[in-house]
Amino acid sequence: MDKSKSTDPLKIEKVSDHIPDDLSFSILLKLPLKSLVRFRSVRKSWSLLFENPYYMNMYRINFACNNNYSYFDDSCLTFESLEPYFEDQYALFSLSGEKFENKVRLDWPPPIQENGLGLNILGSVVDGTLCFYQGCWKNPKIIFWNIVTKEFKVIPDNLLQFPPTSYEGIVFSLHGFGVDQCDYKVIRHAALCPNLTTFKGPIPPHKSMWEIYSLRSNSWKKLDADMPSGYVRTDMRVHINGVCHWLDELKDCLVSFDLSNNIFFRTPLPSKVHVNFGFVLVDRRFVALNGSIAFISSYETSNANESTNFHISILGELGVEKSWTKLFVVGPLDCIDHPVGAGNKGELFFRTKDGELAQFHLSTQIIKNYFNEDVLGTPTLLYREILLPVGGIRNVRWY
Repeated sequence: MDKSKSTDPLKIEKVSDHIPDDLSFSILLKLPLKSLVRFRSVRKSWSLLFENPYYMNMYRINFACNNNYSYFDDSCLTFESLEPYFEDQYALFSLSGEKFENKVRLDWPPPIQENGLGLNILGSVVDGTLCFYQGCWKNPKIIFWNIVTKEFKVIPDNLLQFPPTSYEGIVFSLHGFGVDQCDYKVIRHAALCPNLTTFKGPIPPHKSMWEIYSLRSNSWKKLDADMPSGYVRTDMRVHINGVCHWLDELKDCLVSFDLSNNIFFRTPLPSKVHVNFGFVLVDRRFVALNGSIAFISSYETSNANESTNFHISILGELGVEKSWTKLFVVGPLDCIDHPVGAGNKGELFFRTKDGELAQFHLSTQIIKNYFNEDVLGTPTLLYREILLPVGGIRNVRWY
């Protein structure tokens, strides 16, 4: 019998329970934020890692250098107003090249009125496909459009039946656009407007409903969901991995809708940070950063210098407020106005106060400016060119 190998179960258990600190440190560095947050309750020493400057710095670098997600390929879109010459009319431009030096105006697809009158973009570019909509009363026109292939799809109307004597119209609010298993979907909220001029008697009760459109079935259906329907900013809607996210400013929370199972989550936003005297909160935005939701709060000085600090918190788990973790504080920066999106290598893109596009690397803290025409305040979208039919589905009817 080999006496060099111990068979004592107590000794085996003792050995297997011991994890060297350097090994656990290395493993925890590579964990996704969701798992790391959950491990806080396993060991006190692990929970204290969030207060360890060396560990948090290493974790930030690993997070920023995660290149497993691809959101764009050095291309972006700007949705520019034609004012002051044309009121409420827009043009779409594609910027490409190493420094975004190539600017081309794109022609609208036939369903869109000339010069994009009253046009809005819903969410972000998903697999090379944009979702546009015009208007909000009755049934707004909704269009899917692949920028590269020029293919488009007009979404059919869904005529809701309501008593005409009590309600005079419907206001639609589009909240999300995304893809689930090769099926593109749109989420919207419909609210009925009472007809107060002709209706006699008590004011009719408030009625509303949620709907979801499926490209595969080419139809709308009612959603059995009691989601917050507060005011939604057009630039506060993000799609990541089959989940649509938007900010409900009335409830001050992130609303996340899973397109695969029609389940939604409500996550309170992280508490407002205490910053140095003289800084005021001027902007809040969501971006998709390395497969996670990043909440960016912008604080600007009230003096003449107008420098800006950006506090970046990452959500570890949907519906769990305490899973927000502040990973980065960028600034103060004198030239930056607001973020427009994230790249593939831990970089964030910002709009400068001069209307240019700037790139900031979270790992190196290096900022790079790209010359661009002055389009300050216009929506800017990063995207990847994908040569697939709209939604990547070939067995549907195209126009």
